[in-house]
Amino acid sequence: MFVSGIYAQTPAPSVSTPIYYCQGSTAIALTATPTDPSATLRWYSALTGGTEFSSAPIPSTTSVANTSYYVTQTIGGLESTPRTRIEVRVLADNGSSILDLKCFKLSGTPRTGSPEIGSESGFSWNNTPSVSNQYSYFYTINEGTPIDGSRVQSHLYIPQPQLQPGNEITLTLWHTDYPCDLSVQTCWVPCPNSFTPTFDPVNPICEGEPAPVLPKYSKEGVSGTWNPPTVDNTITKNYVFTPFGSNCSKGSLIVVVNPDSPGFSDFTICSGSSVPNLDSTSPNGVTGSWDEDVVDNLNSADYTFTPDSGQCASPQTINVTVIPSNTLTDFTWTVTEAFAENQKITVSATAAGGNYLYQLDDGPFQSNPVFEQVASGSHSITVTDEAGCSAPITKDGILVVNFPKYFTPNNDGFNDTWNVSELSSQPQAYIHIFDRYGKFLKQISPNANGWNGSYNGYLLPADDYWFVIHYKENNIDKEFKSHFSLKR
Repeated sequence: MFVSGIYAQTPAPSVSTPIYYCQGSTAIALTATPTDPSATLRWYSALTGGTEFSSAPIPSTTSVANTSYYVTQTIGGLESTPRTRIEVRVLADNGSSILDLKCFKLSGTPRTGSPEIGSESGFSWNNTPSVSNQYSYFYTINEGTPIDGSRVQSHLYIPQPQLQPGNEITLTLWHTDYPCDLSVQTCWVPCPNSFTPTFDPVNPICEGEPAPVLPKYSKEGVSGTWNPPTVDNTITKNYVFTPFGSNCSKGSLIVVVNPDSPGFSDFTICSGSSVPNLDSTSPNGVTGSWDEDVVDNLNSADYTFTPDSGQCASPQTINVTVIPSNTLTDFTWTVTEAFAENQKITVSATAAGGNYLYQLDDGPFQSNPVFEQVASGSHSITVTDEAGCSAPITKDGILVVNFPKYFTPNNDGFNDTWNVSELSSQPQAYIHIFDRYGKFLKQISPNANGWNGSYNGYLLPADDYWFVIHYKENNIDKEFKSHFSLKR
């Protein structure tokens, strides 16, 4: 560099030194301030020679030590000399601490237990005995540019107009020579009475797009929290902002999420039925048009909806299924043989295609045409078309034959006699009853009153009794043997 006939030396950059770190803490890259915007900083490990770093070094805080780093600046190809020294001191924790750090009003009244301060306020603290009253600090207002400094007093006044109603201020403070006692305190300036924070509107987003971040501060600089705390990118929602300071009303912000699908669904209609309209506005509020305006009520087909331009949704194709009408004309059934352990009724619909539901007595409808573990007695079956395109059919008198496993002949009007009443329509059927030793006790008919638990006028004891029943099934003579209990 040539100035007035002589060579001028490139000046050195300005630095802060020493820099203190607590052992094991997180360090950041060293900084220096060049004297010219065009200057290039160069970093070294020694005053002369040594290693040149490719970028600003990050000090190691693993061990207690004092380490020197050096920096120069180059302007117009000329490098400053000598190198400027920055000393980094890594200290062990000596047990010191910042005591009772809190906010205070300008009047001096401490705000114990409260993070609120006035617009002309600050912070106060107490010193650790035997540690020098020398403090370093930096503070931010609404997470803005840090303002740093040092002082010997155990308080810090924040002057106007830096603080405004609703602002958040965070102070980071430590003993200059003992950074291990670093402390942080955040406070808020109260809002004006009846103040409601406001926010710039958020542009609508498409469903699934990256969600915008809710602002931490209102347009007036008021800080607070959101509920929910993050934007859901799947649904339009109102987000409520609660300021930290008192006197503030809650604010809100609506984030509109436009759907990525119109939201139509496939559907079915009965053949020949009235045709539903294909709406030009979808269930998700998307407007557009269909490739076919009218649904064909005789043939199944696909229909495509194309959204109007400027919307997030993509075209959607739905299927309209046309089900033949009046296909259910009758049904038949089969019942497992009498006295089977698992009595089943199997239904077979006489129909040309379609899906059908089946109901036993007054029970729920089911898609399975087989009913299992059916109780003995007379039952009804109903078959209905799942789509409602055919009239339901109900049939009664479906007989399941079994026998009572016990009876209680105590003249209370319930289970006083034993019989197989399901075979009462077979007058030729008869039943022989025996005791456990094979002694014949009684012959009864299924269409009679049944056995009352006596023999020759004497009441028999509670026990198991055996029977043999002779009956017809599908015009075939059959015989069945088993036992039941008499309970008294």
